[in-house]
Amino acid sequence: MRETFRAMLVLVAVLFFGAAEFCSGGKTSFNCIEGERKALLKFKFCFNDSSDMLSSWKGNDCCEWRGIGCDKNSGHVVSLQVRGSIFDQPQLYLIDDAEEVVSSLLKLRYLEHLDLSGNDVNSSLIPPSFGLMKQLRYLNLSSMNFKGRIPGELGNLTRLHVLDLADYYGGALKVDDDIHIQDSIGQLSKLEFIDLSANQLSGNIPESIGQLSNLEHLYFHSNKLNGVLPDSISKLSNLKLLSVARNSLEGAISEAHFANLFKLISLDIGSNNLSCEMKSNWRPPPYLAYIYMASCKFGTGFPKWLQLLKRIKIVDLSNASISGPLPENIGHVMPGLYGLSLTNNLMNGSIPKSLCNSKALLFLDLSNNMLSGSIPNCWRNDQSFNFIDLSSNNLSGLFPSTMGQFSSLFVLLLNNNSLQGELHLVLKNLISLTILDLGENKISGNLTSIVGGKTGNHALKVLRLRRNLVSGYIPLELCSFSQLQILDLADNNLTGRIPPCLGKFPVMMNAANMIYVFDPTYLDLAHLLEVVKGRYLEYKKTTLRLQISIDLSSNKLTGPIPEELIFLENLHNLNLSQNHLSGKIPEKIGQMENLESLDFSQNGLSGTIPNSMSNLTKLSHLNLSYNNLSGPIPTGYQLQTLEDPTIYTGNPHLCGTPLLMKCSNDTLPPTITNFKDNNEGALKRMWFYIVVMSGFATGFWGVVGTLIFVKSWRYAYFQWVDDVKHWILVVIALKVARFKKMFNGNPDDQ
Repeated sequence: MRETFRAMLVLVAVLFFGAAEFCSGGKTSFNCIEGERKALLKFKFCFNDSSDMLSSWKGNDCCEWRGIGCDKNSGHVVSLQVRGSIFDQPQLYLIDDAEEVVSSLLKLRYLEHLDLSGNDVNSSLIPPSFGLMKQLRYLNLSSMNFKGRIPGELGNLTRLHVLDLADYYGGALKVDDDIHIQDSIGQLSKLEFIDLSANQLSGNIPESIGQLSNLEHLYFHSNKLNGVLPDSISKLSNLKLLSVARNSLEGAISEAHFANLFKLISLDIGSNNLSCEMKSNWRPPPYLAYIYMASCKFGTGFPKWLQLLKRIKIVDLSNASISGPLPENIGHVMPGLYGLSLTNNLMNGSIPKSLCNSKALLFLDLSNNMLSGSIPNCWRNDQSFNFIDLSSNNLSGLFPSTMGQFSSLFVLLLNNNSLQGELHLVLKNLISLTILDLGENKISGNLTSIVGGKTGNHALKVLRLRRNLVSGYIPLELCSFSQLQILDLADNNLTGRIPPCLGKFPVMMNAANMIYVFDPTYLDLAHLLEVVKGRYLEYKKTTLRLQISIDLSSNKLTGPIPEELIFLENLHNLNLSQNHLSGKIPEKIGQMENLESLDFSQNGLSGTIPNSMSNLTKLSHLNLSYNNLSGPIPTGYQLQTLEDPTIYTGNPHLCGTPLLMKCSNDTLPPTITNFKDNNEGALKRMWFYIVVMSGFATGFWGVVGTLIFVKSWRYAYFQWVDDVKHWILVVIALKVARFKKMFNGNPDDQ
């Protein structure tokens, strides 16, 4: 029994320590290799760590440091990952030579995974000594502000599976001489992922790229590559994603390039100078789901081979010279399609009704074509559209009522067509709508029918109805759109007064009130044409995001300009021209400090130009022509840079620079500095007038008052005046007689 019990204790002990050994990875206590710890500290001291990302790098056990991975058996460092922020400010800044960085890393002889992306090496060259780290399987040096050539020595990293040299800061691989992709890249036979995108690489894609038989992801987009797409691409039988878009590649693309790419999921070759010559009977890779072939010239109708792709999700064939109509059954043969862009082509015919059956469709862009007929009115409430752009076509008929039910729609662009009729509460159900552009159509009815019935905090940022037939008053409900930053109602038949509440749009009052409530991807795809500074300007991407504008020009609005508009201190463009406005320009208009363009021309405004207008230091376009303004043009600051006299034409009573009519002394404009100086000057002038009038009153009443109230003094004063008068008359009579005698030549008087 005792032996049995002892055996059981031994067994329990073995099991216990065995479990501990298993759970600890074969060691109970471990410190990293001392030489490697010193190498890591040397690496650390090469950088300025402004964000304390390496603050944990202290103590003896470097395997516990942030970003360090050690082999659980040997203790050697096998992974170093100190990523900065790719889309924000870097966290590590190189203060030493990049060669010193690699020198310290070479001491880590077992390092397989190296990720330094998102830090800043201050435009250093990529050290060729990286090619000595032959044990590397993963190398990520993206967005590190490297410059110069990609060293051919990287071809020695034959164990590499991932190579990432992309630069999302805007292309840091830049130098004055030729930048190219080295042929040695073909030696990386185990490579599965390569990203050289968003740099300034030039030259050809080497034929040796076809030697990377294990490659699954190839990203060369957004560079300056030229030449043709090499035929060797067809040898990459494991390729799933090919992206060479936004370069200067040329030549023809045919089905031969994709003959063996059976695993291809994404084909991204757009925005080059390529000619797409795939035959109509070509059978594309069966798993192809994403196609971006913008600017790839087809020169024929809608490609028939697209209809064979049952898994297709996104199709972008914009600017591809495609002519003819859209297939009527497109919504049926591509049931999973959620993005279709055919903008800037030559397509005609009508919009297929089968698109109404595409439940997955989120993005539809058919703009800048020659499509005609009416927009189908068969849209379903279970469709989840985010973006619709049908602008710049020949579409006619009524606005489809079923399109007004997309609660998830962010952007709706139907401008520059011939749509007509009234819109009834179009914004009622479009609760997510951010941009609505119905400009350049024949839409009628009153504005209340479009925006009325929807109040409160709406997501709408852009409302554009320029050049339509909209009539009636500007409804107060419009003022409830708290995120509105572009309001364009120009060239309509609006009447009545401008509501004072337009001066209370939060975003136009203060930039801090701007809230981005929509997917920025869709904002980047939206575009608007706005009349700013007297000419059409196209706004898109970030410029659209920053534009703040009100344009009510070319209507029949009456009454004064509301004083409340001066509170729109974040407004960039204000155009109230070609109306019937009267009264004065708001005296404190100078508070609108961000105004860049101001147009009050062709109205009935009167009075003087406020002195405060000289405080609009960002103003580069001004038009006050054809009003009834009078008086001097204020001087000082920004107005003196606007030397074109035509901006004041049609105001005959204006004077001063830059007009030829000069102001008289009593109308000379004061020198404008700021409101504080004006107030101080007015205060000094007021005290001057008080002192002068006091002196006059004292002198006047000191003499006249005495004569009125003291009779004897009054009699004596007037008697003295009579005596002086008689004396003056006698003296004058004697002088006259003497001159007569002299004139007649009397010798007695000679």
